[in-house]
Amino acid sequence: MAEERTAIIVKEIRYWKEHRLLPERYCDYLLALYTNGQELSDKADDDVRSTWTPIIIHFILLHSMIPFSFLVVYFTEFLPILQLSILTLFCIYSILLYVYFHGNGNKYVQFPLFVSLLLVLLLTLSISNFLASNSFINLVIILVNFILWLFLSIVKNIKILQMVSILSIVFAIGYIIFKTFTA
Repeated sequence: MAEERTAIIVKEIRYWKEHRLLPERYCDYLLALYTNGQELSDKADDDVRSTWTPIIIHFILLHSMIPFSFLVVYFTEFLPILQLSILTLFCIYSILLYVYFHGNGNKYVQFPLFVSLLLVLLLTLSISNFLASNSFINLVIILVNFILWLFLSIVKNIKILQMVSILSIVFAIGYIIFKTFTA
């Protein structure tokens, strides 16, 4: 009998809260009182779950783009225009995701940036292979991409990207020097 009364009271308090008959904090207090705090903890869990679900889905899509882009470019027989358009869509999505996370102040904003940079590198290499299949042009494009990564890391003050770009520039220059002297 007491549980039925409590259920009726909780139902009424929810009605009051939904129709704003009482201030929300009073309704929350009464709900916590009559449900022994279970009502608010369930709501908090649902709020956390509902805000994290789209972020997790975006990150899964974002991280699956890198292998799919390599798959599209190197392991399929698609037309080059189709490959470039798929890579362009992947780049646009990752850049938009970076802008979205950066605008919301998300602390995971660097992941979309890294994926965007890798996809732009792959896109520029694919475009250069489509236009002219010259290995020297590819090396220059790779080096220019890494220099742009360094510039971006300095502007955005991202230390890990700065280290990766410096190491990449050193390896790219070393490979260019090695290739010119051994050829």
